[in-house]
Amino acid sequence: MDYSICQALKRFPGHVQALIVYDICCQWSIHFRQRVSESDFLELYDSMEITGAVGKWHLAAHIPECFPKFSLNFVEGSGEVEGEILETLWSGLDEIAGMTQAMSIAHHQEVIDEYMNDSNWRKIIRMCRYLFYMHHRA
Repeated sequence: MDYSICQALKRFPGHVQALIVYDICCQWSIHFRQRVSESDFLELYDSMEITGAVGKWHLAAHIPECFPKFSLNFVEGSGEVEGEILETLWSGLDEIAGMTQAMSIAHHQEVIDEYMNDSNWRKIIRMCRYLFYMHHRA
């Protein structure tokens, strides 16, 4: 996780703030800067202010003390961020998981890719319909 965050943040050198939404951010963030400073492979801009948060879905399983510290409800500027978008895809994948078990690796990959492409296409169509409706409503 540390490597992923450092790699992502270094792509934004002009930014001074970052919001990290992670399932266990309350634990991960405790010694993050120390782990980065002690590593030969990790680097982070000293001026970068990092705010950690836990997505709403995962926060419900945390201890009560995590809520006021890590809830997106209290992070200024976060707006209504879900932070759990990948998990919403799993229920649909569960539907096809059974039929891919007996497939070869190549066929399995093809079926999963096709399912995800179809899912993304449906989202695009919904967005276009919504934008079209909003444009013609005015």
